[in-house]
Amino acid sequence: MINKIWKIARQVTKEDLYYRFDVLLYVCNFIIQITVYIFIWLAIYNNGNQVLGMNFEQITTYYVLAITLNPIIFWGINESIGEHIREGEVQKQLLFPISYFNWNFGIKIGVVLESCVVGGITFVICLCLFGVLPPAGIINFLFFIILICLSVVVIYLLEMILGMAAFYTNSLWGVEVFKRAVLNIFTGMIAPITLFPEFLQKIANVLPFKECVYTPISIYFGELSQNEILHVILKQCIWIVILYIIAKIVFKKAIKNITINGG
Repeated sequence: MINKIWKIARQVTKEDLYYRFDVLLYVCNFIIQITVYIFIWLAIYNNGNQVLGMNFEQITTYYVLAITLNPIIFWGINESIGEHIREGEVQKQLLFPISYFNWNFGIKIGVVLESCVVGGITFVICLCLFGVLPPAGIINFLFFIILICLSVVVIYLLEMILGMAAFYTNSLWGVEVFKRAVLNIFTGMIAPITLFPEFLQKIANVLPFKECVYTPISIYFGELSQNEILHVILKQCIWIVILYIIAKIVFKKAIKNITINGG
């Protein structure tokens, strides 16, 4: 099974990275975003040395890391699921010698590998342009990577759940916009969670999305103890189990409502 998933992932990555000009455009887009954020915060920091305990170097590093993680969080499979259903491809996919879930997970891994290339290039360029603080330690960096890997699974399961809406409607555009809005807020992509109102912070503490961007970066900075990090990892594992069960239930109900518009 793992071998099949890996073959799918490699094929997807090769196809996506074939268009090198697109990769260049993605990198340029992310660098522009980082630059805009940095200029905004530079104006804020001109009036003081710190904002909620973060100096300008930390906030710069935060946004470089956040935008680097952006493709891993936002590049998903929602739209491809909808497209496959509209074109009638889902009928063939359900007959593949690999489960529909594992097949889509292979695609997701391929997308993540592509996003790692784009994010890595973005990070190196920003490292040269703006400078980035190093991780607090090797252990912190390893926990940072582990939490990102868990977050990939969380986001994949969320995408599968939302993607099932395509079995009921011919367009996932509205679902995708809603997903991006929620993730932008609760991952800490727009701004560190500590800058949000208290009620939003409480919601973020319950949902698993904070652990996709804000918490990994906090670990990178060394702001969490090892006990707190283990608690966060346990939380993500629990959410993975919950989302997996929900995704399976939703999928079983959704395939009973298949409407094939193509092939």
